[in-house]
Amino acid sequence: MILSEWKDILILTVGFMLSITAGLVGAKIQRILDQRGEKRPLNLLLNFGNDDILFIFPHREEIIEAILPRTSTEDFLAMNNFISALINRGWNRRIGVRDTRRVTPSDKKKNLVIICSPKSNDLTSELQTTLSKQGLIKKQLFMFEKAVDGKWLIFDGDGTYPSKSYEQEAAYLKAGLDRRDLPTKSFEDYAVITKVSNPWNEKNKIILLAGIRGIGTWAAAECIKKEWRQIYEQLPQNHKDTDFSALLKINYDNCDITSIDVRRVNDIS
Repeated sequence: MILSEWKDILILTVGFMLSITAGLVGAKIQRILDQRGEKRPLNLLLNFGNDDILFIFPHREEIIEAILPRTSTEDFLAMNNFISALINRGWNRRIGVRDTRRVTPSDKKKNLVIICSPKSNDLTSELQTTLSKQGLIKKQLFMFEKAVDGKWLIFDGDGTYPSKSYEQEAAYLKAGLDRRDLPTKSFEDYAVITKVSNPWNEKNKIILLAGIRGIGTWAAAECIKKEWRQIYEQLPQNHKDTDFSALLKINYDNCDITSIDVRRVNDIS
C-alpha cells in the first residue's frame, strides 16, 4: 500500500515537473515567434541591401584635440535613434560614419543613411538632382528648396511646407528671451523620410532623414525608431517593402520631440 502511494506521488511529481518544463519551453517559443512577428514589418520597411551601412552627416569644423568627428547635437541624436532602430531590426553587419568631405565614390555605393537637407549636406543635394534626372518628379518626392527669403522649405509639386520654427524663434527673441534659453521653448518643423534604391548601386538602399531645421532631422530618425508604424500603415497592403517618400510634421518642446505626425507617404516604387 505504501509502495503504491509513493508510486502515485512520484508520477504526480514527474507530471508536474514536465508540465512546468513544457510551459517554459512553450513560453520561450512564443516569445521568439512574437519577436519575429514584431521585427518582420520593420525589416520590410528597412530592407537594406547586403552591404554595410554608412551614415553620411554634414561636415562641421573640427577640433584638433578631438578623436571623434564633429557633428551637431541634432545630427548625433538622429544617428543614435536610427542605430537603435537597426538594433531592433536585428542588423548584424557593419555600421560606419562619414562626414560629407570624406565620402568616396565607393562609399556612395553602400547602403546609406543621409542626415540633413541640402542646406548643410551636399550629398542630399546630389541625391535630389540624381533622382530628378532618373524621372522621379516633385509630386512623388518631398524635396527641399531655398525660398526667396533665404529660408528653406519642403515642396511636393503642389504645395510648400515652411517651418514655423523661424517665426517662433524670431518671436521669442523679440520678446527678450536670451538665445541660450531657446532650447527650453516650443517649436514646430516639417521633415522628410525618403527611402530609395541607391542610384549609384541599385542593390543597396538610401534613406534620407532631413528636417527643415535640425529638430526636424532629429525627429525623422525618432520616427523610424518609435513611430515607424505610421509609415508602414500608409504603404500598399501587399507592398510594404516599397520605396517611399514621407512628410512629417513635428513638435518640439523643452529639449524633447513631443509629437510626430506622418502627414503623407508616397509610394515611389
